[in-house]
Amino acid sequence: MNVKVIIQLLIFLILIIFLFFFIKNTFFTTSQNIIDLDSKEKNKITQLESNQNLSNIIENLSYKSIDDNGNEYLLNAESGESIKDDANIVILKKVKAIIKLKDKSNIYIYSDFAKYNSQNYDTFFYQNVRSDFEDNNIKCDNLDLLIKDNLAILYNNINIMDNNLTAKADQILLNLLNGDVNIKMFDKENKIKIVKN
Repeated sequence: MNVKVIIQLLIFLILIIFLFFFIKNTFFTTSQNIIDLDSKEKNKITQLESNQNLSNIIENLSYKSIDDNGNEYLLNAESGESIKDDANIVILKKVKAIIKLKDKSNIYIYSDFAKYNSQNYDTFFYQNVRSDFEDNNIKCDNLDLLIKDNLAILYNNINIMDNNLTAKADQILLNLLNGDVNIKMFDKENKIKIVKN
């Protein structure tokens, strides 16, 4: 072999070895700095770590979805707080929802709070729930809007008011597709109370 070729191979080999160590030490090493902290500093770090577990609060929140039948669901809230254990769940405050049913009147829902599932759009309204549909005004403690089942379930302290009558019941089931309404009492011996205005 020629001396010139051997020198070139040695230089090339030295370059390869140099590049290997340079890349290994620059890109593939993790530096660990060990710092001795006093108890005050350790408490500060613990507080910072616990604050990072807080959920996110979002102001002026809006959701909109349209189903295969052309029905539209709008949801607005003053604020929402995501649940750290389940990213799909948001707890909403001061909530207003509008259900725009195709070929039917709009349904308006108001509540102090709601639990919203962003994956399937199911919404569970609670505390000072009010719903308006045409001339009907309904107040209750809970309203579960199950979008995937096209069903609204109203329950707990239901008061139904329209121009001509007032009624009290334990549960109302509303089919959002065909508009069927089923009003019932939990205790079969109790009757639905209807008072004519």
